[in-house]
Amino acid sequence: MLKCSHVLCKVDDLRATVRDYEELGFTVEWGSAPERAHNALIWFAEGPFIELFELPRAFAFLRWPLGAVFGAAAGARLARWAGPGEGWRDLALETADTDLAGVRSALRGAGVPVSRVMKGRRTRPDGGPVRYQFLAPRPAALPFVVSAYDPPQRPARIVHPNGARGIARVRMGVAEADRPFYDALIGEDRWLAAEPAARTGVLGVAVAGLESEPDPAKLHGAQLTAATRKDV
Repeated sequence: MLKCSHVLCKVDDLRATVRDYEELGFTVEWGSAPERAHNALIWFAEGPFIELFELPRAFAFLRWPLGAVFGAAAGARLARWAGPGEGWRDLALETADTDLAGVRSALRGAGVPVSRVMKGRRTRPDGGPVRYQFLAPRPAALPFVVSAYDPPQRPARIVHPNGARGIARVRMGVAEADRPFYDALIGEDRWLAAEPAARTGVLGVAVAGLESEPDPAKLHGAQLTAATRKDV
């Protein structure tokens, strides 16, 4: 069963964004050595985490070579990630397995067009390797799928000075044409709330435990709010 793994926020300047989120009271972990990192992570004790990432627009031109190797769905996903603007850009679903071959077969059997399985790797700031796999469904606005990290990455203890305890709700807009594919990807998920929308994509994230509403000027386009009683 696929479940919500993390929400991705595209930013123009990763280092400035990390500073702003730390000023908002979040504890942020660099994905790799800070001087060369392209992503940073906001973990919680359980449930989905937030990934902040920076990707130059020029990467959109790799859509065709990537698509030729891994399938059109992979190329379309890269172009989506590299598009202009800041804010929520994607939603990842995860499995408990480190291999996605079975998931890919199941999704294809359910009629969901998917890319070939792609292998990823990064080196943590402490020098340790992180391996994972991912695949991209089509249309590109649908959530993508990641394997479990090898080795597991969630910190043993996470404390946010602003009181944040975890993501209470991810509002996901789903276009009518995408709904059959969305339903094939996702079953019941305690963190996801799908609602009709003109375009498929993340609409907002509610975080439990925040002591006050974050300053929108420091969120870099992300619609992130303090959770209310209805979100929990």
